[in-house]
This record gives sequence, C-alpha cells and structure tokens, in this order.
Amino acid sequence: MIPPTRFASRDGVDLAYKTFGSGTRDILLAFAFVSNVDVFCELAEHLEFIERLEALDARVILFDKRGTGLSGRVGGETSVDVRADDLVAVLDAVGSRRAVLIGWFDGGATCLVAAARHPGRAEAVIAFEALAVGRPVEGFPWGVDAAWITGLLEGIGPERWGSGDVGRRLWPAAADDRLVAWWRRYESMSATPTAARGVVEEMARLDIRDALERVEAPVLVLHDPSLGGIDEAAMRWLVDRLPDGRLRLVRRAGGMPALLPSEDLVDEMEEFLVGTRSGGRREVLTTVFTDIVDSTAGLARMGDEQWRNVLAGHDRALRASIARYGGREANTTGDGVVATFALPSSALQYAAEATTAAAGLGLTIRVGMHAGEVITRDGALIGMAVHAAARICALAAPGRVLVSEAVRLLVMGSPLEFAFEDAGERTLKGVPGTWHLWWLGPGRAGAERSDTSARV
Repeated sequence: MIPPTRFASRDGVDLAYKTFGSGTRDILLAFAFVSNVDVFCELAEHLEFIERLEALDARVILFDKRGTGLSGRVGGETSVDVRADDLVAVLDAVGSRRAVLIGWFDGGATCLVAAARHPGRAEAVIAFEALAVGRPVEGFPWGVDAAWITGLLEGIGPERWGSGDVGRRLWPAAADDRLVAWWRRYESMSATPTAARGVVEEMARLDIRDALERVEAPVLVLHDPSLGGIDEAAMRWLVDRLPDGRLRLVRRAGGMPALLPSEDLVDEMEEFLVGTRSGGRREVLTTVFTDIVDSTAGLARMGDEQWRNVLAGHDRALRASIARYGGREANTTGDGVVATFALPSSALQYAAEATTAAAGLGLTIRVGMHAGEVITRDGALIGMAVHAAARICALAAPGRVLVSEAVRLLVMGSPLEFAFEDAGERTLKGVPGTWHLWWLGPGRAGAERSDTSARV
C-alpha cells in the first residue's frame, strides 16, 4: 500500500514527503532534477527499489524539493544550502535524528551539503553521479557535458515540456512506450517549464567544494562509466577530497539512470550499509493474490459484527487451504490474502479451493497469480513478480482465477491436469511489457472448456 503524502514546513514553504515501512535505520532519498512523490510511486520498478531498501531494516523517506512536485512554489533562485536545510527539515518532521542520505546528481550534492552543514544527522551518504561543481572552473575542469545540458534545456521549452521529450533525448535506450508514458506524466506533474529550467540552471551553478572536507559521515560515490556526459575523473576527484569517501563503478543496463536503480546498484548500497550482497535473497515462487469483490457493499448489508465474523471465516478457510497445499501466507490486504507456493500446481489447487470456500460463506473473490523471482524477508514479499500478481488479480473477473503465461507453462507435464481459457494479451499498470493471461478453467480437470481453452 502506498502511504499518503504528508507535509513539512520551513520558512513558509511546504515540503511534500512520504514514509515507507519502519525499522531501526532511516533512509532518505533526494531526487535528481524535478520530482513528484506520488507519480514516482506509480512505477513498479520504483516500488521494488523502495522495498529493497526497506528490507535493510529501514524506514524509507521520499520528498519533493521546494519548487517541484507537491512542494510549495518559490520565486527567485534557490541554493544547495537551502535545499540541504529543507532535507533536514523533512527529517525533523518524521522524527528522524540520524539517517542514511541517498541522492542522484544534484540530489547527491544536496545530501553531501546536508551532512556538512548538520554534523551528526547523516549516518552515511550515498551519492550517485554527484558532481562537486556543475560547470568547468579553475581546479575542476569537468562539469556536466555542455551537450547534455543543451539537450535537457531543449526539452524544457513550454511547447515541449510534458511531452516526454527529455526522457527520449537523454535516455534513448529506455524510451519504450511504457516508460515514455510514465515520464510524460512525471514531467508535467513535477514542475512547470519555468521551474524545471530554473532547476537546470541551479545545477549549472552548483559548487560544493567548500563543504566536502566537513562531511564527517562515510560516503559511497557511485558512477556508471558508460553514462555519457559525466567524467569518471570528476568522481575520483570528489572521493579524494572527502574525509571518508570511496568510489564504486557500476555498469548498468540501458535505462533512466536518474530514476531506475538497477539490482547491481542496490547491491552496492546494501554492501556499503550492512556488509552483505544478498541480491535480495531471491527465490522462484508462485504468488497468489485474492480479493473480496464488493466488500464495502457487503459491510453495509451485513453490519460491522456480522461482517467481522464472515471475514474471520474467510481468513480461516483460506489459511487452511494455504497450509493444505504447502504454501506460506505473506500478508493480508484487508479484503484478501497474499500467499506463495513453491509449486504452481499447488497454487492453482489453492486458488480453486479458495474460490469455492468463499462462495460457501456468501462471498465472491477474484484471484490472480504469477510465477517468478521474488524476495522474501520477515514475511514480506518484494519484487516485480509480486506487483505483476497483484495487477493480474485486479483484472480478474468476480469468481474467477486469472494467471500469467508463466504459470500455465510451468504446470505442463504436471500429474494434475488443468484447463485454461485464453484471456488474451493485457498490459499491467506500472509493469513492463505485454502479458498473455489465462483463466483457470472450471474444475481442476477442466471438464467444461471453451473453444479457446488449452489443456496442460
């Protein structure tokens, strides 16, 4: 569940933020360029990244810098010192006295300055592609490539901003339809063209050299050598001037480097913070989501007490089925249950039985499932496969079980015989690609089949 957006206030400016999870460590993310904390969370990759950080026994904090996203608009120039103090104001608002600060590009510079200006508030800093100076100056000949800045500014004009042009120009390898559509919305909801141009100009004015020697916290600087526009020598210069800095080179696959953290990148963060590279401790499981149809109407019809008793019977019945087929309950969703199974055939048997059991209680449920790699930790499920299963459940018809192609293929050759009816190709909100989905046929052996069914 995506948490609501809250607001901190500093010098009369409202600062929008979200907090995910709880833990013994706080991790704050400082975005590059412009942002919108609500739209950021619409992309499944971002939620998976947040979940990976939560799995480090952490509470994760996101915020929009002033002038962008849901934060208050301001007039005139804004400095990195102001942004650093805003970051600390967000920490104060959530009751955090000490946090790991993670930032990309100008967000990384903000984290370093916050650590310098507020000693003791940063447990550690992770800065990805953070430049000490935004333009070539004496003693620092690198800066951001002028062509990169030009390409950015060309996409920020009033006639182009919100079209996705910036994403296509800067990250052509990632310019598939899904990401471009998301980026288009992210642009238009993050800033006006004038505000976005102001952020770029602020990036060009950036100079944090005087703050570096005052950063007491350990700093991990991450750099992708294949990323055009930023010289590796600039990253090495930065690390050499930090009291406790280290550089790690991470070559990432094509993607939007400012917004889509790769697995390797998160592994580097994990090793820096806790000394392990777990890869999230992945395993291949079949994830099953159930959802009670029209639960609000049921509550209104039955009243609180009767509805509570029906829900308790629903939970008992599904938990008994999960145990019968060797599954594990991951969590409840309020109106449903999330469970995982080592065998997709067991998941299908559970889904069919759960649908029947719910009907016996006067309830109708929908069920969705997908098989793929997930991360399991302390009962929590993390990974794109989990998001896919949830989205498939949302598409399922009342009383039906909808499954991915992966589930259907994995039960081929099973001693149990299942029938599937073609549900066609669908897109899943926030999940890459087009998905071929299938209805589980009536009855485990599928005695009744439509003309488009397939027996496996």
